[in-house]
Amino acid sequence: MERARWSLIWSNWYVTRSDAGFRVVPRFDFRVRIAQSSDRGKRSSQQDVGMAFPEVGLFVLADGMGGHPAGDVAAALAADAVRRVVQQRRSRRAADAYVGQPDRESRSRLFGVLKAAVEDANDRVLAAAERDPRRQGMGTTLDVVWLARDHAFVAHVGDSRVYLARSSAVLQLTQDHVESAEAVVRGERRPRRRRRGYDCLLNAVGLRPNITVDTLFVDLRRGDRLLLCSDGVHATVGPEAVLGGLLREGTAEDAARRLVARGVERGDDNATAVVIEVGDRFVARASHDRGLGSADIEAVRASALLADLTLPEVMATLAAAVQVEIGVGQRVGRAVTNDLVAYIILDGIVCCSGERRMGQGALLFPESLVGVGSSDSLPVVEERARLLRIRADDFEEVCRGEPALGFRLCRRVAQHVARLATRGLPTQAIPSLISLPLEPRGE
Repeated sequence: MERARWSLIWSNWYVTRSDAGFRVVPRFDFRVRIAQSSDRGKRSSQQDVGMAFPEVGLFVLADGMGGHPAGDVAAALAADAVRRVVQQRRSRRAADAYVGQPDRESRSRLFGVLKAAVEDANDRVLAAAERDPRRQGMGTTLDVVWLARDHAFVAHVGDSRVYLARSSAVLQLTQDHVESAEAVVRGERRPRRRRRGYDCLLNAVGLRPNITVDTLFVDLRRGDRLLLCSDGVHATVGPEAVLGGLLREGTAEDAARRLVARGVERGDDNATAVVIEVGDRFVARASHDRGLGSADIEAVRASALLADLTLPEVMATLAAAVQVEIGVGQRVGRAVTNDLVAYIILDGIVCCSGERRMGQGALLFPESLVGVGSSDSLPVVEERARLLRIRADDFEEVCRGEPALGFRLCRRVAQHVARLATRGLPTQAIPSLISLPLEPRGE
């Protein structure tokens, strides 16, 4: 089994590294370039597993839990389990359905496949540990990217990460499942201090029978780069601006190599990076069929943040946005990936404090965009909601990149929060106060 496992890792590494140019992957509208780099660092063994399966548009990164037995085995088992599920006929049919008709139902089926894949990985790791007492307690983080049509579908467990790099912003798509990050989501401004370099992992494959799987999807365009990386990269490379610079410069191969080299230089953990660069579009689609649908664009342009902006200005702002879906009964957190966030509701119903129900076009937590927290109670999803999530740091990067647009956006945030305050409303916003002038005359 060990020989087969390492053969699988090597075969995928070879496929990835031997391709010097862009390639076509099934069911995806763009050509892609794939690169990977890995180094065990100062550790005695390599517990990171990065895999690329371009034949199905699938990419996986698993980081075996350090200090636990057989972390490398858990990582390999988890990655292979995801591959097996995604390659099943019913999974391929779900992907085909989404490519043919990218509606809410087909999108939910894809998310269902990803969740089932991660849950199967969890079952396999737990079963393997049960069969062999030497592997009791083994576990792994798991990040999955599945390309379909013009989107990347993401599943996440643990504290490895997925990033999206664009010319105007670097977006951290996933939230670490660690104690400090969860404390921030709960609204605790000062999580309990722990010794340096340690943060308790709360969710991982193999940790317990019931696993929490975060899912999201993001639209892609030419020039985008996706990064899957272990904490040996993101925890040691430095500030997000440094990571973004390394990720965006040079070829995809250069980026993967530099990220890992810097991670190993500054830390002592295994370091692995998988970079997916989006090339030219070769599948023609109607303009309304790319990225956000026309109805979605109309929804966001009705929000207090973006009303009356030109379409290019709207799209420039949304370069910092990630689409997420939140189920009935779940709370909408005001902090994600250790940063304050705001949301624009695309569809669904969210109930805020005072039993106010917010729908399409509503702006939630506008004060987050300028780095200000709120003590309002968290909204609860009443009807499954699809939202655009914007992190404060990403919003700031867009504003700095386009100062004129940034000035207008920040003024709108201030005006909107002021209107809500004068009316005694919670800052979990209302859909448009569009009838009111958003800017003074003469601007």
